Amino acid sequence: MSEAVEIRVLREFLKILDALEIKYAIGGSIASSVYGLVRFTQDADVMVEPFTPKASLFYEHIKALFYISKEAMHDALQSKTSFNIIHLETAFKIDVFISKLSAFDCQVLSRATSIQLGQTEIDYFRFVSPEDIILLKLVWYEQGQRVSNKQWNDILGVLTTQKKRLDYDYLNDWAKTLSVQNLLAKATRESDN
Repeated sequence: MSEAVEIRVLREFLKILDALEIKYAIGGSIASSVYGLVRFTQDADVMVEPFTPKASLFYEHIKALFYISKEAMHDALQSKTSFNIIHLETAFKIDVFISKLSAFDCQVLSRATSIQLGQTEIDYFRFVSPEDIILLKLVWYEQGQRVSNKQWNDILGVLTTQKKRLDYDYLNDWAKTLSVQNLLAKATRESDN
């Protein structure tokens, strides 16, 4: 799938979120590719604020363009987990992560920044910050028993590429809170070599 197709699908989805005034931030391998080393992906990860009062409207808007399970969406909203939608025309998948409203999730959404991906003014999308993608991927890496080379390489790529622009105080404080401070220290050492 071409980058132009990914951008078009993301634009269609994020336009719906914007219309419904649902806060979001793109994360996952798309974010780590923007901030670090480019890695091919067949899906997108998007964190959204809980939108239970708007769930019916969201569903009505989405179902014309994407396959969506209404039940999975409601389950995810209730349990603050995730569900996915699949673009009907291209089969591009978007994993929608419902914010748990933890202090960290609130930081991720509030610190999101607009970055241009395409060639036009409408191709600005909200991405998690480079610090937050490092932290999110460290947590995922830890939860995945530290076996995903893709996650680890994404972390190293962002640390290496963004080295001089990162807020290390923020990174270290949240790594301690999220119990990944040893992993962050290891990744920082490896990225310095």
